[in-house]
Amino acid sequence: MLFNFGGKKMDGEILACSVEDKTLLKTKFINIVSRNIAGSIKSGAIIEPFEMTYEVIVLPDGGQVIPYFKDSDSRWKIVLISQYRPAVQEKTFEGAGGRIDDESAKMALSRELQEETGIKVDPQIIRIVFHEYGNSSIVSASVYGGIVQISAGMVEDKKEAENQSENERTQVEVFDLIRILKNRDNEKIMMDLLTSRLLDEVAKATGLLAKKY
Repeated sequence: MLFNFGGKKMDGEILACSVEDKTLLKTKFINIVSRNIAGSIKSGAIIEPFEMTYEVIVLPDGGQVIPYFKDSDSRWKIVLISQYRPAVQEKTFEGAGGRIDDESAKMALSRELQEETGIKVDPQIIRIVFHEYGNSSIVSASVYGGIVQISAGMVEDKKEAENQSENERTQVEVFDLIRILKNRDNEKIMMDLLTSRLLDEVAKATGLLAKKY
């Protein structure tokens, strides 16, 4: 494995290290720390000490879940949340989701789904389709993506989200799966990477996108 410490490339195995965080900025949502890592690395028969310091954004793990169903015309639909996001200064469409604390990913996604859409599902029927780092270069958190098939009668289109405690002004919206995929691919709508990835996973699950691996 190749490492880069202070501009010096080192190929080897980390034997042991200590981690020390010093808080630089802490708010309600994020914690930025200066993370110092010190230890030793083995390259061949040579063992050398190493030390590096990086600024890291410490976040809780999080995730999104997208429900999908067939309507009376046998067309596949998905359920998303629309809301205005100040960070990008526009309305976005996302899967229901949020932070994952002291609970399993399936439990957290089931809870978020009910809070944001009113859709109640058994956590065990949610299929976790990926668990990945969001941005491993600067963020110490991972994200879970889930999909779940529901019945058409479980969702109400254009319904205000159940949980408005954070004044997000969110709304439940139902989309035709093929149409939203085409609009995304033609760059008529823009969405976050997590939601976009989950759209493809739903398309795979419904047979609209062939699995290539």
